[in-house]
Amino acid sequence: MLPTLPPELKQAQQIAGTAQVFAIIALVAIGVTIAVDGGLPIGVALFDTDMNWRQQISRISMIVITLIPAVLFYEAVNRLRLALQHYGNGEFFSSDASARVAQAGDLAIEAMVAVILIVPNLTLWIIERDGGFDMRLESETVGMLAFACFVAAVGRILTAATQLKAENDAFI
Repeated sequence: MLPTLPPELKQAQQIAGTAQVFAIIALVAIGVTIAVDGGLPIGVALFDTDMNWRQQISRISMIVITLIPAVLFYEAVNRLRLALQHYGNGEFFSSDASARVAQAGDLAIEAMVAVILIVPNLTLWIIERDGGFDMRLESETVGMLAFACFVAAVGRILTAATQLKAENDAFI
């Protein structure tokens, strides 16, 4: 017989299940965005007879570069969805779940670095071909970067807590 969960843990389990549904909706939305913003323009660039092969490569490169943050965010949300799946099953001290939370934070940090530094600079280098340095640093990006750092930190804290619980359980 399984132990009865306290009301707080039951509520957390329900919240995790609901959040997992929202994560799936977000994954579908991000996936559709990637397909529409990436697939269609790449197809158009490939079959555009007015562009030579260099222009096509340049155009496709720009499209792929601008999609880097979305792809990283997609995978970050997917890792959180997998963690929420564990939590929804009542696995609150799962090392897999805590590792996935930390991975999601790391991927979100990478996505924000791509938004702030990688996309603007590669765009300069490909379009202007002179190089240069650009940074897209706005209050929203700083806030999202901080949030991503907090998620990564919480994932590592959860991992440490899971390890402590496993060690404590081993002594009992």
